[in-house]
Amino acid sequence: MGFDIVIKNGLVVDGTGNPWFKADIAVKKGRIAKIGNCTTDQADRVINAFGHVVTPGFID
Repeated sequence: MGFDIVIKNGLVVDGTGNPWFKADIAVKKGRIAKIGNCTTDQADRVINAFGHVVTPGFID
Protein backbone atom coordinates (compact mmCIF):
# COMPACT_ATOMS: atom_id res chain seq x y z
CA MET A 1 0.00 0.00 0.00
CA GLY A 2 1.54 3.31 -1.06
CA PHE A 3 0.92 6.62 0.65
CA ASP A 4 0.78 10.15 -0.71
CA ILE A 5 2.71 11.60 2.25
CA VAL A 6 4.61 10.13 5.19
CA ILE A 7 5.46 12.49 8.05
CA LYS A 8 8.47 10.90 9.81
CA ASN A 9 9.93 11.26 13.30
CA GLY A 10 7.32 13.63 14.70
CA LEU A 11 6.19 13.92 18.28
CA VAL A 12 2.48 13.10 18.05
CA VAL A 13 -0.11 14.83 20.23
CA ASP A 14 -3.49 13.21 19.62
CA GLY A 15 -5.67 15.44 21.80
CA THR A 16 -6.83 12.67 24.13
CA GLY A 17 -4.70 13.82 27.06
CA ASN A 18 -2.42 10.79 26.78
CA PRO A 19 1.35 11.36 26.76
CA TRP A 20 2.94 12.52 23.53
CA PHE A 21 4.66 9.79 21.52
CA LYS A 22 7.12 9.53 18.65
CA ALA A 23 5.56 8.10 15.48
CA ASP A 24 5.20 8.45 11.73
CA ILE A 25 1.93 9.48 10.10
CA ALA A 26 0.92 8.29 6.64
CA VAL A 27 -1.64 10.16 4.53
CA LYS A 28 -3.54 8.71 1.57
CA LYS A 29 -6.12 10.67 -0.44
CA GLY A 30 -6.23 13.45 2.17
CA ARG A 31 -6.92 11.16 5.13
CA ILE A 32 -4.75 9.66 7.84
CA ALA A 33 -4.10 6.07 6.75
CA LYS A 34 -1.65 4.94 9.43
CA ILE A 35 0.02 6.12 12.62
CA GLY A 36 3.07 4.10 13.59
CA ASN A 37 6.23 2.99 11.82
CA CYS A 38 6.10 3.81 8.10
CA THR A 39 9.00 3.29 5.70
CA THR A 40 9.93 6.08 3.32
CA ASP A 41 9.72 3.82 0.26
CA GLN A 42 5.95 3.66 0.82
CA ALA A 43 5.42 7.37 0.07
CA ASP A 44 5.38 9.79 -2.85
CA ARG A 45 6.53 12.56 -0.47
CA VAL A 46 8.35 12.37 2.87
CA ILE A 47 8.38 15.15 5.47
CA ASN A 48 10.93 14.94 8.28
CA ALA A 49 9.22 16.30 11.41
CA PHE A 50 12.15 15.64 13.78
CA GLY A 51 12.03 18.20 16.58
CA HIS A 52 8.44 19.16 15.73
CA VAL A 53 5.05 18.37 17.22
CA VAL A 54 2.48 16.79 14.90
CA THR A 55 -1.22 17.06 15.78
CA PRO A 56 -3.24 14.87 13.41
CA GLY A 57 -7.00 15.23 13.34
CA PHE A 58 -7.34 18.49 15.29
CA ILE A 59 -9.28 20.02 12.38
CA ASP A 60 -12.05 17.95 10.85
